[in-house]
Amino acid sequence: MKKTIFALALLGTLYGEDFQEIFKIGQKGAKTLLTTLKSEMKKQIKENGIEGAAQFCAFNAMVLTHKVNQELGENVSVKRISTKYRNPMNKPNESEAKILFMLENTNSPVLTKVERKGEEDKEIYKFYQPLRIKPVCLKCHGTAEDIPEGVRDTIHKIYPEDKATGYKLGDLRGAIVVTIERDKEKEEK
Repeated sequence: MKKTIFALALLGTLYGEDFQEIFKIGQKGAKTLLTTLKSEMKKQIKENGIEGAAQFCAFNAMVLTHKVNQELGENVSVKRISTKYRNPMNKPNESEAKILFMLENTNSPVLTKVERKGEEDKEIYKFYQPLRIKPVCLKCHGTAEDIPEGVRDTIHKIYPEDKATGYKLGDLRGAIVVTIERDKEKEEK
């Protein structure tokens, strides 16, 4: 926590006081998506078991993410990424993959400023919240011994090219990415 506060203070000095506000927006977006997905998965596990929850996740995680995006507003969006993705829509781009590599050894979030040509009127930031494997995650993302046979069969039917298994407790599963767009004109006033 002290390292995060120090990083915030340092970056706040480098990027201006606005940095802390942007960081908080990123935290809120990541927390909203994580809370939404976790609560729905807990409910599905309780009502339908791990296999039913795996099916629900496959067909509804993107729908829930879309709902969170609507809730967060026009200039903020969230998504999940992983180098060992199950859904190809969660595949990171090159710069996101580099951040995931950096996150391997930390639990602290990362905030970057994105430089895009042709978008001089906007400032774009990406907030990365690392996702670590917890005990319940192993039932769908662990080793062959961790994942019940019915769950393995369900996942293989839905995602024949699944890459999201073989994790151990505490491994980096991926990250929630919160993209924050800000108009430069508003910031300068």
